Amino acid sequence: MTVEHGHVVRDLGATYDFNDEVKRATAALTGDRCSNPHCRALTSGPANDRTKSLNIGVTAPISGMSPGGRRYDARLSDAERHDQGNAIWLCGNCVRQVDNDVARYPAEVLRSWKEKPGRGE
Repeated sequence: MTVEHGHVVRDLGATYDFNDEVKRATAALTGDRCSNPHCRALTSGPANDRTKSLNIGVTAPISGMSPGGRRYDARLSDAERHDQGNAIWLCGNCVRQVDNDVARYPAEVLRSWKEKPGRGE
């Protein structure tokens, strides 16, 4: 957890254990846009330092990474949980909504977002 402007903020990206290759592939498959079809926010852009970029996207798990995790599916192997097939690219706002409202955003909804046409718009 970190503190920003006097508020405790949980770094959601730090809690998801995907390797860098999965993170890059997940972002690239969406054209660096949020996978939520009602959002599609651009998740990267320029930073003040020309050698860097700003990223507000998160590679989040569709099914929880460990027992007790949101939308955990015991049928998945550990390798499947850490694979790109269990990963979805979301903006910072949508990842918080998805993380906090499992009833509204079950795994089936998140998987449907990955399958929507128009990736890389």
